Amino acid sequence: MRELRGRTAIITGASRGIGLMIARAMAGEGMNLVLAARSQPRLEELANELRKFGVRVIAVPTDVAQQDQLRKLVDATLTEFGGIDVLVNNAGIEAFRPYQQLEPADICQTIQVNLTATLLLTRFVLPHMLEAKRGHIVNMSSTAGKYGPAYGAAYGASKAGMIAFTQSLRGELYRTGVSASVICPGFATKGGVYDVIKQRIGRGTPWYLGSTSAEAVACAVLKSIRQDRPELIINFPALRPVFALAQAFPRIGEWIVRTTTRRFLKRAAERE
Repeated sequence: MRELRGRTAIITGASRGIGLMIARAMAGEGMNLVLAARSQPRLEELANELRKFGVRVIAVPTDVAQQDQLRKLVDATLTEFGGIDVLVNNAGIEAFRPYQQLEPADICQTIQVNLTATLLLTRFVLPHMLEAKRGHIVNMSSTAGKYGPAYGAAYGASKAGMIAFTQSLRGELYRTGVSASVICPGFATKGGVYDVIKQRIGRGTPWYLGSTSAEAVACAVLKSIRQDRPELIINFPALRPVFALAQAFPRIGEWIVRTTTRRFLKRAAERE
């Protein structure tokens, strides 16, 4: 889908952080937007801001953990725009804690918001894309989905599921005019949860772990749609070689990931 102007996109988790940057980037490309998040005042404020780009924008307050609200989100989009060209499954939550300290309700909520909502909303949107013979689904995973981090077990599991889900979709949707991409950011600054972690523990990631920015992730989303990229890992320094090494040599990969990440993530978990 090379031409984005005039297309319609749903963005979940649109009120802040990465979702906010994606919305701004898409509005700058001339895309009509459906903004979904729980905070109606923040959504309305953002919608008014984005209309200055000359695009149509509606705000649909949505709790992605509620199946009926996901259906209403799709219905509102079809009523207003008549179709759905892009779906960005961006809403997500995370909590870094020792796994035995996670309440069962926290585990269920993490899977529900990050993974189940992605599966369900895609299910509700996909028939309309297939009927139109065009569309693109972008799933916001994480580098935690490429290799599960210490103290982020439930979060990593949910993000790994998003990667596998995207791979399955691409196989099914081949030559239908509809496709899917997955984005795997590292620790994202400028509005992401990473900013909260840095403030809480008083420091950022070590240089060898690196980070990214919400703006860079938003650019990657546009790139994935235009170029139909299967997967984009957004981080500096680059982490794909580390993940490839971990696949080829699991023990070496485990040692590298544990050595470089465990201390920082433990500090984050201890201050959760």
